[in-house]
Amino acid sequence: MNKLICLIIIIGLFSCQDRKPKIENIDTENLTQVQIDSILNEFKFQYENPIILDSTNQILIPISTKLLKRKTSYSKDGYYTDDFPRYWNVLFYNRSTGKTNLLTNEKFRISEINTKNKDDDYEESENVLNGKILYTISDKDYNHDGKLNRKDPEFLFVSELDGNGLLRISPENEDLVHYEVIRKSNEIIIETRRDINNDLIFDHQDELIWYKSKMENNIWKNTEIIDSLNRQKIEKLYFEQWLKKK
Repeated sequence: MNKLICLIIIIGLFSCQDRKPKIENIDTENLTQVQIDSILNEFKFQYENPIILDSTNQILIPISTKLLKRKTSYSKDGYYTDDFPRYWNVLFYNRSTGKTNLLTNEKFRISEINTKNKDDDYEESENVLNGKILYTISDKDYNHDGKLNRKDPEFLFVSELDGNGLLRISPENEDLVHYEVIRKSNEIIIETRRDINNDLIFDHQDELIWYKSKMENNIWKNTEIIDSLNRQKIEKLYFEQWLKKK
């Protein structure tokens, strides 16, 4: 009886996976414009609630996409719907000039847009993050599986209020875990996860690294707060205090 119950559970799990909506990769070679339009009609392009930047003419409209129904296959491989980004681009609109522009023409997964960086108690010219927007973005297929999804690392990016001048802040090839903008300064404290075992996966087996990031000559420079030598000293201290037999 127990074996029968286990078998039913396993079959149920596989059935759930089969019902999980999948968006297939599309072989675009030799597609006509009519075929492309037909494919795009299966998606709803959603322009999310606008983000209005106070005391400016700039309005941000994040763009997401929704699959309208389970679709036919274009190829044997593809993405599941929850692999797709929260946002894949941002439309910037200047309500004074009527000008619009996209944040990027590159392929991005955008999971967070942070416009709350203004420090009203500080001289704007002395704070590099005043008049900036921060983003949490994935733009690199780190594990080389042909997809850009939640298995790939995220990075901290920054742009001007109109979306121009997009720059990467956090170190490449390390997954962004957390960041804190330091008030009354031009610095950010960043926590990342480093793939120390080179298994192309970011998990609890990897090392957490803390950086101080500072803009110098229009380049964001990252300095490890705890370098490898200090890390060894700290770990040795723990061994001496807590593990070594007295």
